[in-house]
Amino acid sequence: MKIFKLNTVTSFEEKNLCLAIGNFDGFHKGHQEIIRLLKEISDKNKLSSAIMSFDPHPRLFFKQIDDTFNIYTKEDKIKFLDDLNIQIYIDFSFDKILSELSSNKFIKKILVNKLKIKNLVVGSDFKFGKSRSGNIDVLNEYAKIYGYNVYLVDTVKQKNQTEKFSSTIIRNNIKQGRMENVFQSLGRYWHMTGKIIKGKMKAREINFPTANMEPGNHILPKKGVYCVEVIHEDKKYLGIANFGQRPTVDGNKLLLETHIFNFDQEIYGNELTVRFLTFIRSEQKFDNFELLTTQINKDIEAAKKYHKI
Repeated sequence: MKIFKLNTVTSFEEKNLCLAIGNFDGFHKGHQEIIRLLKEISDKNKLSSAIMSFDPHPRLFFKQIDDTFNIYTKEDKIKFLDDLNIQIYIDFSFDKILSELSSNKFIKKILVNKLKIKNLVVGSDFKFGKSRSGNIDVLNEYAKIYGYNVYLVDTVKQKNQTEKFSSTIIRNNIKQGRMENVFQSLGRYWHMTGKIIKGKMKAREINFPTANMEPGNHILPKKGVYCVEVIHEDKKYLGIANFGQRPTVDGNKLLLETHIFNFDQEIYGNELTVRFLTFIRSEQKFDNFELLTTQINKDIEAAKKYHKI
């Protein structure tokens, strides 16, 4: 996959694009339908499939959110798109100049003159341009002038047919530890990926070694204990993890501490992916380390029962 970092003044030489625009935060089942149609149209017409997202997210630019907003990191997003065989990823800088473009100027200057799009695939709630004034009707109006085609993907509803697949709902579920609901929306387990760092080694005292990592630039899950799957060097393991600040041992920063069952390798400095399967309990402070140890043993028992091991 080719990756381009663009802004309103940089040049872009690729041609014959079939483009989808959006944050694609989470790649939930609604996003997956947009990408499916994008690939179908690009293959049929022998065009390059392309995704364009804005950096930073427009809501972050306007200070409406904080930087732990996205469901996944940018690195995760790029890997997802590469795995889906998208040919081009455009990382477009969202700055003051872009934010002040009206919807018709965005179409003319960015979509037509710069990107030279042939086909555009968007969801039914797509908005663009200053004050989010542009929508599907505006795109269709200017398509007649500039000769591109617009393909609309209708809202994809969940099984209950009342709620659409929504990044907002997914974020709320992650914050509340409702990982089964997250799985239903994403079609995969939500994960965190990072480099393993050294901790205080307290868990080793009770034969409970953990692989520790700091959270990346993404949304933070509910503090507490989870059943997890762990991916290390393309192999899958089962485990239990705690996300939080470890109040019993006076922790002062957020860590994900993962204990991998039936695993005894030294992996400091290695990359680990931890998939969140189900929530066991909330983080709490115990009066002493011995009480914490008793609770950890109960958590391990619950996790092994869940994993059926």
